[in-house]
Amino acid sequence: MTMNIFLKTSGKFRSLALAVMLLALVSCTFFRAPGRDDCDKILTREQMTDILTDIYLFESFARELQSLQPEFRDSAKYYYAGIYDYHDVEPAVFQEALDCYLLDQREMDAIHEEMLNRLSIMESELELVDEDALDDYVPERPLTTPPDTL
Repeated sequence: MTMNIFLKTSGKFRSLALAVMLLALVSCTFFRAPGRDDCDKILTREQMTDILTDIYLFESFARELQSLQPEFRDSAKYYYAGIYDYHDVEPAVFQEALDCYLLDQREMDAIHEEMLNRLSIMESELELVDEDALDDYVPERPLTTPPDTL
């Protein structure tokens, strides 16, 4: 009699375990990371790399400038808007594409790797600039802000 109860409960346990495994398998297919094709429909990997590179450069610049001009933080959203305008993309579209790419680790790694390559090339190009030429550089207009005449 004891053995009979054990067989009945183990059958229920097996059914429950099978149901849980089936649910897990089905949920994995619904919640898998989107592929490159899905994200490319929003913004291509090349576009994402371009925009993220510009955002990275801006944030580096902003971090340095903010220590000198704390009020700069208030105007940062306008710089972001300028980046989106330059790349002809709406902020909501960029965010949707970023969310999509963030779900695919391989795609984000590829974008990040390309971004680092571009930044490295930019850095090496800057090192090639003759420092003496920079010493002789005179801007066409003053770098300071003219006084307010109002």
